Amino acid sequence: MKRHVSTALAALFVVAIAGLAVHHNMGKPKVLILHSYGPDYAWTRDVDTGLRRGLGDVRRYSLRWHYMDLKRHPWPASRKAAGVQARRIIDEWKPELVIAVDDDAQQYAAKYYVNRPDIRIVFAGINGSIEPYGYDKARNVTGVLERPPVQALRDALLLASGSRPPRIVEISDDSESVRRDHEFMNKADWAPAIRTGSELVGTWPAWQRAILAAAGKADVIVTVNYRQLRRSEHDARLMPPEEVVRWTVEHAPVPVVGINGFFVEEGGMLAIAKSPFEQGEDAAAMARRILDEGIPAGDIPVETPRQFVVLMRPRLMARHGLRLPEIYEAFARATNNYFADAAQTTGLDAKQP
Repeated sequence: MKRHVSTALAALFVVAIAGLAVHHNMGKPKVLILHSYGPDYAWTRDVDTGLRRGLGDVRRYSLRWHYMDLKRHPWPASRKAAGVQARRIIDEWKPELVIAVDDDAQQYAAKYYVNRPDIRIVFAGINGSIEPYGYDKARNVTGVLERPPVQALRDALLLASGSRPPRIVEISDDSESVRRDHEFMNKADWAPAIRTGSELVGTWPAWQRAILAAAGKADVIVTVNYRQLRRSEHDARLMPPEEVVRWTVEHAPVPVVGINGFFVEEGGMLAIAKSPFEQGEDAAAMARRILDEGIPAGDIPVETPRQFVVLMRPRLMARHGLRLPEIYEAFARATNNYFADAAQTTGLDAKQP
């Protein structure tokens, strides 16, 4: 009899603890972090790092991550299906706040909840304008824009080129996010550097031709992204990015510099890059103000980036005779973005902290 009583009391204790845990979690604000791309994409990975830093003690919230993975599946049917799935998660889980990262998350999911009184939206990573999503007139939306660090890139290239202003050509894929960055870069002031033109290409053969054609026309190639290069006009499969970078490093007639850090991670020489950490940290700080302080999202001004990061491979830079002041190397080392080995076997070589 005593054994049965003890067993019953133990069971009641377990049920009570489970009930308390459920009640505790039910009282936490629900936050959905909605990414346009996959968790293995370097940009997304580092935005997540920034989000975790910015949120602080994440135990205060009920967090859920969802990745639409559209960098690897950029086709219209995939985008539509990913949007339907993301909206279903929002409708069923009913988060108080959605942190929507990059443009696809806005286009296919978050914009459908503009001015909904039960949901607040914090965006990050919008390359272009907020108007297409209706955020300019929304009372429940704020966030962080994404912009290429043109001035920092220009200044670094001027320092590396010495007395003669460099001629710069942009070569990137023809993806939607690149086109938005491309518009911004077209309007930027590059002087006294000379921007000789740009080419957005859709296929691998077109990329190869554009890279080789830079000989004699430019001193530096700047690239935004290259992940949506189809193998050919008749083969819609996407080229592996590491293979694109490996070939480009080996065959480019002039130095190639990225504005995204993954270019160096995948084997490139140098990047004066957007900071994904800043995107995540700033978006998280806005979410905390909304949830913890009760500030309406519409009362928090939209922010533009203030930071950039430096990533470099010194041996590749030395191959091109490219030198930057020591502060750039110090910055890269301090942020663990100094890649001491320039080997091209995997595109993910050892870093030297």
